[in-house]
Amino acid sequence: MDFTNLDIATQQRMQAFDKLLNYRPNNSKMLAFHQSDSKTRMVLGGKRSGKTSANVVEVWWAALGIHPFLAYPKPPLKIRICCVDFTTAKMIILPMLEAWLPRKFGNFQIWDYLAEDRVVKVANGTDIDLRSYDQDLEKFEGVERHLVAMDEEPPKAIYQANYMRTISGGINGKLIITCTPIHGMSWLYTDLYDNPEAHAPYVEHWHVSTYENPHLDPKAIAGVLKDPAMSDNVEAALHGRFFSHTGLIYPMFDVEKHVIAPLKGGIPESWLVCLGIDPHDRNPHGVIFCALTPENVWVVFDEILDHCIISDLVARIKAKLLGRYPPNIAIIDTSAATPQSITGRSVSDELMQKFGLYVIPAHKDIQAGRLKISSLLDPGGGIKPKLYITSNCHNLIRQFRHYLWDDWATRRSQKMDPKERPLKRDDHLLDALRYVAMSNIVYRHPGLTKHYKPKVPEHISKVTGYA
Repeated sequence: MDFTNLDIATQQRMQAFDKLLNYRPNNSKMLAFHQSDSKTRMVLGGKRSGKTSANVVEVWWAALGIHPFLAYPKPPLKIRICCVDFTTAKMIILPMLEAWLPRKFGNFQIWDYLAEDRVVKVANGTDIDLRSYDQDLEKFEGVERHLVAMDEEPPKAIYQANYMRTISGGINGKLIITCTPIHGMSWLYTDLYDNPEAHAPYVEHWHVSTYENPHLDPKAIAGVLKDPAMSDNVEAALHGRFFSHTGLIYPMFDVEKHVIAPLKGGIPESWLVCLGIDPHDRNPHGVIFCALTPENVWVVFDEILDHCIISDLVARIKAKLLGRYPPNIAIIDTSAATPQSITGRSVSDELMQKFGLYVIPAHKDIQAGRLKISSLLDPGGGIKPKLYITSNCHNLIRQFRHYLWDDWATRRSQKMDPKERPLKRDDHLLDALRYVAMSNIVYRHPGLTKHYKPKVPEHISKVTGYA
């Protein structure tokens, strides 16, 4: 910047802001991050990718009222910076704040840090309070915040508390998260990243690789790949991508391989139609609509994942089956046979007696069911998959991508093998699919049973579901 026409005192003041005013993002992704007006913005960066610098610059731009892209309110503002702990705040955040804007220039005090209150006081009246993730949740309550900047991944409860601070007092503040996703497929992945509801203008994210930092030596970065101890951390450490510490249960599931376009014209009459039903009282019901082709290939062509009463559930099932009700086979969780306390009838009884939907109980061997689905996804030997999902089954596809083994840390106290059991979370459609897979149905033309359905349900085979 050219300060030659200014008096000495003004030149000194302007030069203090020179680095901040001349900041240029490392790449187009960082630029898009600064330009976005979404409520929550995330930079998922590799180590040394410049994500913390982008965080601090965003804070200073807002604090000083000089943001070149966004219309933050005029200072003074209330801003919050959150990090892992106060050691990080002292060793990284405060030095980074000072690197971009000195506390004092000549006799001009630009900002100061009040250690007792853990607040950065800016000369224009803006306050920036520092918080750490190891503090009690109550410390994140209080007055409104025009901007909350979180460095590294916050616990979900702290994110939620910060979010509420940005909507109190009639303001519409912003939240930013800059982190290396070292915690794997955590809540950040399931809620704010791989979630069809997480999109602009509510949530946006950008991946920034360590390779995209022009100030780092490419040879030094390449050395990371040669270190055996870094091999299981490269995706997060260098590319800012999510990975799972505990492991996906269906790592062979591939959207490119297993997801197909919705079936035009509906289900062919020659295909068998089978339902998998996982009913619940408090959680949403999970229903998958499967069709078995003459080649004994399963196609999941629709789904239901919702809270509703049984009559509404049946109505939705009928609407999706388009004249193929009742289906050739319906398999339900064994819990559906438990009599309800008020009516004395079970869900299975109600489906059969009131709605003409005969259901057979599912096989509940989780491990065997998991292996069965795995073998359908990847039969091995170069054989094509025996299980496909149409792209309109958004929830089932998402559950496949989020289905993890139970975490080692939470299981160690129970002295159990952490690789024995899946993490029970958001899996109702996968359970319903497992019921179908474990039925071991072999294709028969629907016409063989269409006109010979017995009036007494007990005459139907409990194994095949056929007459």
